[in-house]
Amino acid sequence: MLVATKKRKENIAEYILYMFQVEDLIRAFQFDPKKLDEFVVKQYAGSNGQQKEILAWYHNLSLMMVKEGLKEKGHLQFLVNLMNDLENFHLKILQENEQVEYIALFKTMAGIIQEFKSKTSQKTGDVIACINGLYMYLMLKLQKKEVSPETVEAMKGFGKFLSKLSALYKDFELGKLEL
Repeated sequence: MLVATKKRKENIAEYILYMFQVEDLIRAFQFDPKKLDEFVVKQYAGSNGQQKEILAWYHNLSLMMVKEGLKEKGHLQFLVNLMNDLENFHLKILQENEQVEYIALFKTMAGIIQEFKSKTSQKTGDVIACINGLYMYLMLKLQKKEVSPETVEAMKGFGKFLSKLSALYKDFELGKLEL
């Protein structure tokens, strides 16, 4: 919860990726609040009240996942909505044609994104494909699976692209950027 709150304020893409990890963590502990408390929450330093708040956060997410039918896979609706908002924000930036640096970065990545979408049969927007790609890459790295140098380079590009988009989104939320 503490990490999620910080990431949400600083970088929307990192927040979404972090929340994907939280969803998988909840699944790994089989939605069991006792296991989450023992193996996750107790690892946080802080007051007992803060640990109770963190446990309640995990418990609420667990309940939402069960209610939304996400016991085995998928993402919470609020994350799907957030990704869709980010995708629409990206399209609006492209349409307005004022963020020259961002548009140039996207154009350098567009072919790689399309190739990734084709190879993975993703029928999503470009931003969502990049988020999914980075999460797949993270999971492969955690499983210590071999990743080609081309994939590593593509994921670095995805990260750079999403970082720039997240910075613009943050400015937009803070009222520093109007579209």
